[in-house]
Amino acid sequence: MARRAMNLHGCALPHFAPLLRRLRRTLPLRAPSFLLLLPVLAACNGGGPGGAPAPSSVASVQQALVAAVERSVPAVVNIRTVTRFARGTPGPGRRPDGRPPEYLVDLLEENGGFRENSLGSGVIVGEDGLIVTNEHVIRDADEIVVRLSDRSEYRAKVVGADVRTDVAVLRIQPSGKLPVATLGDSSRLRVGEFAIAVGNPFGLESTVTLGVVSATGRSAEPDLEGGDDFIQTDASINPGNSGGPLLNARGEVVGINTAMVTAGQGIGFAIPINTVRSVEQDLVAHGTVRRGWLGLGIQVLPPELADAFGAKGEKGILVNRVVPGSPAERGGVRMGDILVAFGKARVSGVKEFQRLVAGTAPGSPVALEVLREGKRVAATVTVEEAEKQAEGRRPPRRDPVDPLGMAVRPVPKQLLREMELRGGVEVTFVETASPAWDGGVREGDVLLSINRETVRGLDEYRKAVSRLPRGRPAFALVYREGVQLYVALKSR
Repeated sequence: MARRAMNLHGCALPHFAPLLRRLRRTLPLRAPSFLLLLPVLAACNGGGPGGAPAPSSVASVQQALVAAVERSVPAVVNIRTVTRFARGTPGPGRRPDGRPPEYLVDLLEENGGFRENSLGSGVIVGEDGLIVTNEHVIRDADEIVVRLSDRSEYRAKVVGADVRTDVAVLRIQPSGKLPVATLGDSSRLRVGEFAIAVGNPFGLESTVTLGVVSATGRSAEPDLEGGDDFIQTDASINPGNSGGPLLNARGEVVGINTAMVTAGQGIGFAIPINTVRSVEQDLVAHGTVRRGWLGLGIQVLPPELADAFGAKGEKGILVNRVVPGSPAERGGVRMGDILVAFGKARVSGVKEFQRLVAGTAPGSPVALEVLREGKRVAATVTVEEAEKQAEGRRPPRRDPVDPLGMAVRPVPKQLLREMELRGGVEVTFVETASPAWDGGVREGDVLLSINRETVRGLDEYRKAVSRLPRGRPAFALVYREGVQLYVALKSR
């Protein structure tokens, strides 16, 4: 009698063939085969001698995961950004002298500069159009377009972004209420739990991958941004996943996917959602992240140093510097003190203490417990705001654009004489994908006329734009680098 094909743990694979076929029919997304096999392997673990698989249990696990994904996918968005490089500025593909390869010179001159596109993901956290993503996804972007799960697209504005945590908040103006992701509690994550990554890797929308939580509290690699409290997972994270959610088995967002280790396999990182929630609240309220500061230099307390400072067997961190005039000095903290408690939290590590201080609202009084020469001493410090750095930023201010998607300004008379022009307005900004951009208008152009109406200054320009027939083609005459040329326009 022929033996049935067996897998590990003595599990008969043919026994599960009908189940596998049923799972493939019922799974709505293109999940990897690992997603299909995990419940089967789980059943096999209990299917040794004397045990029997439980197909109903396997199906219930599968359906729970599918339901979690179905609830979450509508709140995941695709983020497309465009960054422009003006003529003469270095950019990808340019030589060290700042010029592009020869075969691109004519094309670049014709189109007025570079356009670099990038893709990422995001999560809807507010039904009125509030979205969280990674800061590196939208960094230096001139244009941000968000595509929802129903494939509708909206221009997004940056509410605020924080380099230190790699979190950014965007806002769109939707036509109605949006589906919102359910946020979980990342502090309750346990290693070994299911982890589901959702995003748009390489532009493949609503891609789902399954793994487990490999570790929590991971420090960033030297070349990674985002802090030192990552969730590590083996759920596949690829370019384009950045900014998308990491879900638990209940479909709750427990992290925001941010990075992967390219030199390895199955090593990805996500920012804990508790951190993201805190940063998002600060960015919405202030446009930047307000972090606490005490003015202390601290270091790890190894057993030999604890013994030398009269604190044998104690856990804490050692103060090696107190900044003059700082909150710590005013509160009575001294060099050589051992910090063992910050408020109600016991302190056992440097990074933990730094997170506690940074996460405390400036102006808040905090009780410290320190060991000094073998005695416990209480001190009270008032946390101050850390100096604002470039990592917290508001979106750059630009002049408002007109219906053509342009911002213009008068041309100084001296420049008009040098260019031998009688008048015109200079284009200072062109919105990507606007009628002006699509027609070929670029920053630095001088508009001379619109639909044969001469433009000598701002008043004439505004009148000419106001008279453009809505939705119908028009044209403009521009001056660019010593040459006059016509471009197409269509008012929106």
